[in-house]
Parts: sequence; C-alpha cells; structure tokens
Amino acid sequence: MRRWKISFLVLAGINVLFLLFVTVSSLIPTEKPSAQNTKVSKEGTVPFLIKTQKSDLTHLVNHYLKQETDQQNLQYRVEFEDKVNVYGVVKAFNKDIDMKLILEPKVKSDGNVQLLVNELSIGQLKLPVSYVLKYMNTYYDLPKYVVIDPNKKMIDIYLDQLTLKSGLSARAESFNLEKDDITFTLYVPLP
Repeated sequence: MRRWKISFLVLAGINVLFLLFVTVSSLIPTEKPSAQNTKVSKEGTVPFLIKTQKSDLTHLVNHYLKQETDQQNLQYRVEFEDKVNVYGVVKAFNKDIDMKLILEPKVKSDGNVQLLVNELSIGQLKLPVSYVLKYMNTYYDLPKYVVIDPNKKMIDIYLDQLTLKSGLSARAESFNLEKDDITFTLYVPLP
C-alpha cells in the first residue's frame, strides 16, 4: 500500500476515536453533589458563621431590645466594651434611678451565653448582686430566653430559645470582648 493511503487510514482512525470519545463523554451524566453533602442543620435551616465587632453588636442588641422588650417597665441599653455594661433606669421610691450592671460573658458548650454579674450599682451605691438579681427576677417581665440565677450571680441567655420574627436563630461560638472576637452561627430558615 502506498504511504498516503496508510496516512489517510491513520488520520481517519484518529477522527473516529475522537468522535467516539466526544459522544461517549457527552452521554455520561455529570457528577451531582449528593443531598448528604449539603450542610443543613437545625431542621430546615442553613448555618452561616458570622463574626462581628463590639460596636456592631452593641447597635444590634440595643435595636432588638427596643423592639422586643417592654421599655416602660425597665428601660436599659447595653454597651459591649471589655465587659458587657448594662445601663438603665429603675423605679424606686417613685423616682427614676440610674442603674449600672457589669457582666462578664462566657459561651456555654450548647451555644448559649452565660453572664457572670461582676458589679451592680444604683446611682453611686453598689448593691449586693444576689439581692438585686432576685428583685429583678421577681418584679420585672424579662424575656423567656433570659434566666436569672441570683444565688450564682448568673444570667443565662438561651439563644436556642430565641427565634426572631423572620425565623432566624443563632448559636454563640466565641465571645471574647478583650480581643474583639465575637462569633455566632446564624441559622437561616429554608423557604
């Protein structure tokens, strides 16, 4: 056989193999991620890791407190500095008296936040923490996700019981105010 015939047959064979490869490759289905690979937790929600700063968290918490709490009964605002500082006004002896509460936050293993009460003062007078916490627990209408333990001088914020109107919920991951390291997992509901 002549040389050009052999070259033609080799080239035709390469073309046939290429067409066969393209046809077979196009018929093989693409690999789809399985439903198991999609990370969904807390039934019907998708988690997002959110890192924030003290100033932003201060703004968010105070906005939420205005909307969700009875500010006529107990007026207060929160400032995140090296500690959590709560400033408010309490009614005593038919007068409004300034109050200051200094708290130290800690993230519990279940993602809720525990606040140790370091100091509580009304006006310039420092009060026994357990006594005032007992009074607040008895006479103020606190949200159900806020639980005060006067004996341990602790306030627990149960984020797992707090669901916003939009269905969002959260879990604390880190809460180090000195390093400005505040991280939450935000759970966004699926439609």
